[in-house]
Amino acid sequence: MNVTHDDYPKAVLHGLNKLREHAELTDVVLEVGGASFPCHRAVLASCSPYFRGMFTSGYAEAKQERISIQDVSEVAMATILDYAYTGCLQMEPDQVQAVMSAARLLQVDFVCCKAAEYMKDHLDVFNCADVLMYADMLGDCDLVKASERYIASRFNQAALQPAFLQLPLPLLQSLLKRDDLITLSEDNVVQAALRWMNVNQEERLQHLPTLCRSFRRSFVSSKQLAEIKSKCLATDIKLVYSESSDQRLGYERTEMQIFLQDESLRTSHPPAPCYDPSTGKLYELHMPGNLNSHYSVIFTPDEELYLAGGIDLTDDVVMQKKFYQYNHLLNTWEPRCEMISPRVCCGLVYLKGYIYAIGGDKNKETAERYDPSCDEWTSIPSIPHPIPTYTRPCAVTLHDNIYVIVKEGCYCFSTTDNTWNETADILEPPSRAQAVTYQGCIYCIDCDKEWRDFSGTVEKYDPANGVWKQTGNGRVFDFTGATLMKLGGSLYLFTVPKSNTIYVHQYDPDTDCWMLVEDNSRLVPPFKWLGTGYRVDCLMARMIPKCLGDWKLDDGPSAHSVPLRMFPYLSEDDLSDQESD
Repeated sequence: MNVTHDDYPKAVLHGLNKLREHAELTDVVLEVGGASFPCHRAVLASCSPYFRGMFTSGYAEAKQERISIQDVSEVAMATILDYAYTGCLQMEPDQVQAVMSAARLLQVDFVCCKAAEYMKDHLDVFNCADVLMYADMLGDCDLVKASERYIASRFNQAALQPAFLQLPLPLLQSLLKRDDLITLSEDNVVQAALRWMNVNQEERLQHLPTLCRSFRRSFVSSKQLAEIKSKCLATDIKLVYSESSDQRLGYERTEMQIFLQDESLRTSHPPAPCYDPSTGKLYELHMPGNLNSHYSVIFTPDEELYLAGGIDLTDDVVMQKKFYQYNHLLNTWEPRCEMISPRVCCGLVYLKGYIYAIGGDKNKETAERYDPSCDEWTSIPSIPHPIPTYTRPCAVTLHDNIYVIVKEGCYCFSTTDNTWNETADILEPPSRAQAVTYQGCIYCIDCDKEWRDFSGTVEKYDPANGVWKQTGNGRVFDFTGATLMKLGGSLYLFTVPKSNTIYVHQYDPDTDCWMLVEDNSRLVPPFKWLGTGYRVDCLMARMIPKCLGDWKLDDGPSAHSVPLRMFPYLSEDDLSDQESD
């Protein structure tokens, strides 16, 4: 007879743990700080080579009943002992480093490995520099590489954190030399280094020549070069810059169309196709795996992508509070502070450093504001009129205001006064409005038409006179789907009539005319937008081609999909307004 009791090892551990809890048959007490931990030598030796060597050697500890353990915290020791007696590792986020240090000392490899993995998986702009210094101190090369790569992926934000200013010179040098820094200009790299130096200029000024060798001179502005030179006027320091002509990865951005399929109750999570009109090439953008549909995406002027809300099918069709920020370098979505209210199809806009989420919360009409600098949401006054839950409010920004366009009316939120006001109604109340801001005005089209009236006009709102009017002398377009899109400083209207042929019209604001673009091959992605199936929204964003995957699917978002509208995004007018402020 040869029978194995599969539960026996677990039962033995459970029994030993019970004995430990009651200090029964224990033969050693570990003293850590002010705490005492009765234990069994055999259990400790089986889990830790450190203890095995201690108890089987000729050292005094082999026979001592009480052993003092130095350089280990009480919480870390309790965590490791719980693992030794149960096989289960549980630790609070703020104790991970302490547990990992203790595990390395006591040679508990599993705990050490899992702690390092946890830190890699939970890097953010607030802790990445701290983790880098900790990993460097331990000599953990993998964790050092992961931390450096994360800092590179969020360089602008990470460089503003207090821990970044405490980096040792070799670690700072290693970062500043990286080709894959995700930043918009070399001046940002220089400014980060100067902030580090100014923490203790008397001591750190001597390192300026070393730092300058990391600055790629051909990309540094003359103003920034002058500031660097001014630091050395009273010294004999000679500055030598890097002559590298290679661009940092963050500079290599191109304007792309991102197509987001809004299928109801979709069970798979396909990537979103990204189309580069300048090259005619398709890429793929990975999407969060747990969100299936009805989420909203926004692209900010500092070239960050955020995603809010949606439906999670893995949780029995639950509306989500989830909020993500896209990491260009890693091609992943990182969770940020959850919204106050769960939302689907919310209006999502960016204005003057904040992100606003409006509506989409089961007719409560609430709105809230996100501050990226502290990763926090706060409530703002509710929109005045109910918006059906699955009707995405069309929201755009212009100057200091947020405009919301729905079938029930048009509303304006003043970020200065923190109040909502009703504006002039659009001439033709839209079933599914889609709008963009262009040259100081709002352009809007009803891109859905409820699939009955297959025609419509583009209307224009001028905040100077508060009036909506039809563009193109009231020109009517026939379509089953339509979208307004800005590209290369021009405004375009894409329409798909019943013939399923895509037409592109370019707007001339001087003559108020829509002109047919005869050769639209580069403006239209090389996949099908046919039929009247799932809705597809289009977002314009500046992406980094090298960080995206090549498009592998045979077709676009769906073989039977039609472009309906584009998510609103900040216009050049908005950017100039912010710069002037």
